[in-house]
Amino acid sequence: MCIAVVLNAASPLATADSFAELDREVKRVNQPQQEKFAEFYQWLDNYLSEYEAWRDEYTSNLDKERELLIDQWGSGEVSDSTKSVKYSDSNTVRKVVDYDDNTATISVLVDADQDASSAREALEVLDVDGQTLSLENASEDIAYVDYSSVQEGIEKQFIIDQIQVQMRELDVQAERLIRSNTGIPESFIYERAHKKKIALLQTAAPRITSISEQFKAKRKELGIPETVEAKSVKVAKIAVAENVVSSPKVNIKPTEHVETVAATSPAEISSKEEIAKIEPKPAVTVKPEEIVTLIGELAKGESSKLDVISKVPAVAVTAGQLTQPSVATKVKPAETKVAQVQTSSVKADKKVVSYKVKLPENSLKKRASTFQPLVEKESERWEIDAALVMAIMHSESSFRPDAKSHVPAFGLMQVVPNSAGHDVNKLFRKIDSPMSAADLYVPPINVETGTAYLNILDKRYLKFVTNEEARLYCVIAAYNTGAGNVAKAFNKDRSTNIRKAAVVINSMTPDEVYNHLLENLPYDETKNYLRKVKGRIAMYQ
Repeated sequence: MCIAVVLNAASPLATADSFAELDREVKRVNQPQQEKFAEFYQWLDNYLSEYEAWRDEYTSNLDKERELLIDQWGSGEVSDSTKSVKYSDSNTVRKVVDYDDNTATISVLVDADQDASSAREALEVLDVDGQTLSLENASEDIAYVDYSSVQEGIEKQFIIDQIQVQMRELDVQAERLIRSNTGIPESFIYERAHKKKIALLQTAAPRITSISEQFKAKRKELGIPETVEAKSVKVAKIAVAENVVSSPKVNIKPTEHVETVAATSPAEISSKEEIAKIEPKPAVTVKPEEIVTLIGELAKGESSKLDVISKVPAVAVTAGQLTQPSVATKVKPAETKVAQVQTSSVKADKKVVSYKVKLPENSLKKRASTFQPLVEKESERWEIDAALVMAIMHSESSFRPDAKSHVPAFGLMQVVPNSAGHDVNKLFRKIDSPMSAADLYVPPINVETGTAYLNILDKRYLKFVTNEEARLYCVIAAYNTGAGNVAKAFNKDRSTNIRKAAVVINSMTPDEVYNHLLENLPYDETKNYLRKVKGRIAMYQ
């Protein structure tokens, strides 16, 4: 009887909840289609923004780390995919292992008037990857921490390089969405990627300004007049392309899509066809020229010119017409052989005494041999040449499982969790979500993922390229920048339609394809990447 009373007492609440749920369902069913689509677009944008928020948090933390390093060392040198940088607990000793250059450098931060030999006395040997290297024959360099314009330019270039690779990753993400066949209009995906590129470029302004202000403040602290500094040291130049590369109108034709990957649509949307009918807003006004101009002015320290932004003509982006913002072109500053002579007009409280040694000649071979069996296993499984996998691994991480870039990408084959990682998860593991960084630090998982992604590029995205050698060059470039950017290099209208680009590619010889890629790929880093990987394949055949 007591139980019955309890149940009867609870039933009005349950009934109320049921009616409330029914009311919500009725409202949802009667909701105008435009509102449903607007909600879906908002959901999609929020979903994609999760990775971007994580990336931005990573970038913010990296900037803070580099700011502290610059404050003490005069430079913000940090690790990347082919370089390991470690600092002592006291932050007065720095060890840099450059795996591309096959060198190791240990540096000591000491007072400017301290004898260099005293720094050397504290360093008997250098430990690198379990090997003990003698400093007996090391070359010595001395650099005063004087916050020169050259070093300021290098620190700014770091920011621009990082933004460039992050922009490239947005291209890959957009391409993945299109080939996932979600029913989302291509115009929406491309427009969103374009806006995110502009947003990335805009982040360069405060970041570069912060570098300028930090260096200026340190020079003032040291009593270094800005006019003297400008005359005594050649300023490093950071070149930004003068003209924005514009894409002509591209008519998006769903029938021209390359093979797509099965998609998972949100439950709230019942018809992909209905989604495709909804176009984004007719025009979105963006000003890529302004952002590029801004970066150029900030990189040169000319912040007073930022008021010209409002006077630069705007560019309207409409569905099917996407203007690609230009990317920074890296120009190396004039090399300065350290050991600078301190003058009475340029002061420094600290100096960096560095000792550089060559790594043992067999270091690379030893690391590579560790992963050779794993590569052979995965290359056979995914029908990808083992020499290609090894050459990519060499170029991406120098065979370091713990490698991490500033995209960020992770592990031996530098997999980005949200693009290549998500593609492989969805297609082969039936998991519709990005991979975790922790998993990508595990060699078997990383090599499996990277090789599987090469399979996707070779057997799916670029399958319309008939010549194997020509397709190899396209696959190498696509691994770095995405198949869509490879297509842009061949399509006169700069569209990302791979089937259309394949017609052009198939009319060329492999050598012509290779040279055309080097001349027309949208990012210089990808051009250099193609050269490196192509040149290294022979090492592993």
